[in-house]
Amino acid sequence: MTPSTAVGSFAERCRLLTAGRGPVWLGVAPSSRWLTEWELPDTVPGARRYCEITLEAATGLLTGLKVQTPFFLRFGTAGLDLLAWYARAAGEAGLLVLADAKIGDADDTMRAHADLYLGPGSVVGADAVTAHAFLGLGSLGPLFTYAAGTGTGVLVLVRTSNHAATEVQGAPHAGGGTVAQALAEGLTRLIEAAGWERAGPVGALVGARPPESHDLVGRLPYGVLELPGLGRPGRTVAEVVGPALARTEPLLLPVTTGALRHGPGVARLRASLARWQEDVRTAFPPSQQNVDTGINDFRDDPVKRPA
Repeated sequence: MTPSTAVGSFAERCRLLTAGRGPVWLGVAPSSRWLTEWELPDTVPGARRYCEITLEAATGLLTGLKVQTPFFLRFGTAGLDLLAWYARAAGEAGLLVLADAKIGDADDTMRAHADLYLGPGSVVGADAVTAHAFLGLGSLGPLFTYAAGTGTGVLVLVRTSNHAATEVQGAPHAGGGTVAQALAEGLTRLIEAAGWERAGPVGALVGARPPESHDLVGRLPYGVLELPGLGRPGRTVAEVVGPALARTEPLLLPVTTGALRHGPGVARLRASLARWQEDVRTAFPPSQQNVDTGINDFRDDPVKRPA
């Protein structure tokens, strides 16, 4: 976790950092594909070098890193050690870390997932983790409670962007609407019941495209909101950020392929990230460029410029 963990919750730390650096995060994926494209060996040492490059490119520029945990865990215990090292190094560099683990289990085992991923007392030490509610939203209760007590966060997958998700997340719900809509509304009710409307531990991920994205975001007024899609073929910046134009809670906008393809040179990767920051900033009207989402005018901030 970051040195700023004394600053309240994950949502508060996210708000604090995005106020100066904007909401663009780097998606970190030391997969066979990216190690090969960067001419690195598909080994733990190769993955560590990949991590060193991404960390150097993001430090002082971005709010945080969205780390795809399976690409570390595929190396076994050595990969878990690398993941824990990376999260610790990122925290020491002033970056937030979201462990994209997509965890979900029965409620009596969710605490074990928290012990693995969340907070300074865990194995990994991430600031937040992604989770799914396929076993029921109530099954995530112990994870939410743990996050609330440790100043960490949980982003619940309300609607993911993969093509296969539609048959489940877009299916009719017994209570009306779609499964994704019901989950969004359930999250909002849970947050209100717990008193977590402002800077609470629970946030959401919405990867749908318009008009569904606008509908779902409208049902999620609280918590950190992740909107994936930057850099993906056929998706514009305006489309990705459009649903959040009127939102005041912190945003998390990860970019993976759209930035990583400019590596492995640190300067080019950093310059690409700076361009994404500017593209996101200009996608918002001037009246929205200084709200709590972190869409700020950072053109004159020297740490926002590529090294």
